[in-house]
Amino acid sequence: MKLVKWILVIAATVIATCILVFTFTQEPFKATAPIWILGYNRPQYPILMYVGATFVIGLLLGFLAAAYYYIVGQAGIHSKKKEIKRLEGVVSDTIAELDRMRDSATQAKKEVTRLEGVIVEMTAELESLRGAEGNTGAKKKNTASMKAVGEKDRLL
Repeated sequence: MKLVKWILVIAATVIATCILVFTFTQEPFKATAPIWILGYNRPQYPILMYVGATFVIGLLLGFLAAAYYYIVGQAGIHSKKKEIKRLEGVVSDTIAELDRMRDSATQAKKEVTRLEGVIVEMTAELESLRGAEGNTGAKKKNTASMKAVGEKDRLL
């Protein structure tokens, strides 16, 4: 498709150039006229020279404008590529942190489940101990110590 496009552009350019060349090489365009620039009269040149100079100046201005916009466009593309790379890094860091958080959340859920089991076991054991004390009729206090029978504290 690009090749067809370029062929059409080149063909249109050749046709326009032929029309301009055959038109401006006719006798009326060989006549001379003076150049007047800011009040100064210059020598006379053929009208074909005016047309040619205007064409060349237009080509140069068009080339300079195209070059300027190409350079500015490339700079914009370069800055956007840098921004894309930076954002890709941010996204990958965020994904890694999200994975870490998911892993720690999974571990936390497992720990909560384990601790709930421990609490259930301890509650059952506490209830069984309370039930054993209730069977004897009175709560016993363990106030006896070895000091009470005359033993001295010894450091080992």
